[in-house]
Amino acid sequence: MRRILLALALAFAALIALPPLYYVVFPAPVEPLAAGDRMIPVGDGVSVSAIVRGHGEPVVLVHGLPGSGHDWALLTESLASRNLHVIAYDRVGYGNSDARKNGEFTLDGSARDLLGLLESEGLTDVTVVGWSYGGGTAIRAARMDPSRIGRLVLVGSAGYWPDVPDDPAIASVLFSAPVLGWVAAVPPVGRAAQAASSGQAFGSEAIPDWWLPTLASNFASPNTLLTYREEAAAMAWGENLDTSPIDLPIMVIHGQDDLLVPIEVAHLLVEAAPRAELVVIDGASHMLPVTQVPELTERVASFVHEHSAQ
Repeated sequence: MRRILLALALAFAALIALPPLYYVVFPAPVEPLAAGDRMIPVGDGVSVSAIVRGHGEPVVLVHGLPGSGHDWALLTESLASRNLHVIAYDRVGYGNSDARKNGEFTLDGSARDLLGLLESEGLTDVTVVGWSYGGGTAIRAARMDPSRIGRLVLVGSAGYWPDVPDDPAIASVLFSAPVLGWVAAVPPVGRAAQAASSGQAFGSEAIPDWWLPTLASNFASPNTLLTYREEAAAMAWGENLDTSPIDLPIMVIHGQDDLLVPIEVAHLLVEAAPRAELVVIDGASHMLPVTQVPELTERVASFVHEHSAQ
């Protein structure tokens, strides 16, 4: 019996150890994530890689978790064509941006980076468009220092949700360093996980050909895995947003069929903000900046030009 148990233990250990070793010897090629247009300091010796397009009223795009400025590629170009100065950046720790040095893998940390970017660029009366975790970042930044932020657009945004569990055991396992490290070390498993999570995010909508290769390139960046692990764990363990009002013009845009952020979150965001409006897009998923570019372009551009003229 001992021999059988020992053989099973050795077989299990080999199953765990050999695939990563194989890909150390025979690495799977991954295209590096395309560089941004320039690096922008955000404080404490840290800079972010930014894609900058167009001229006019300033609009800053804040991606989700994980992600990069390239997630906004289609919307960036479309908004720039509407007389807007668009900045889409890789949040600290993702893509081509610098690693996080202070260990603050939280919404507060991400919000401080956003405010640092606005300060470095000398931007005021900015429209911040936050998507998913980026929406939570935008909300936190507006609470910390509204002096530079003129209005918010929250797309499939994180927000207050009363049913977030306290430290669920499954999250502790899934977002642990050994599990995510092993998945990342075995590219076919990593790609399968990325495809599965993307399928959930896109729902019934088609995943464009460029999406999964861009996601793989982002995860191949040196700091993305750690940043994703720490931020995702913090969210899964109950990091939430309070419901105190924000007195700014706010447009909340949410897909009716969003499988990642319940539409009830959008309703709570609107209820908590005296100057907020809600736009629900029928049949749309969590991936509005990818799948609903014409409608988002029209909504965001009209919102910016209407309120910046006041």
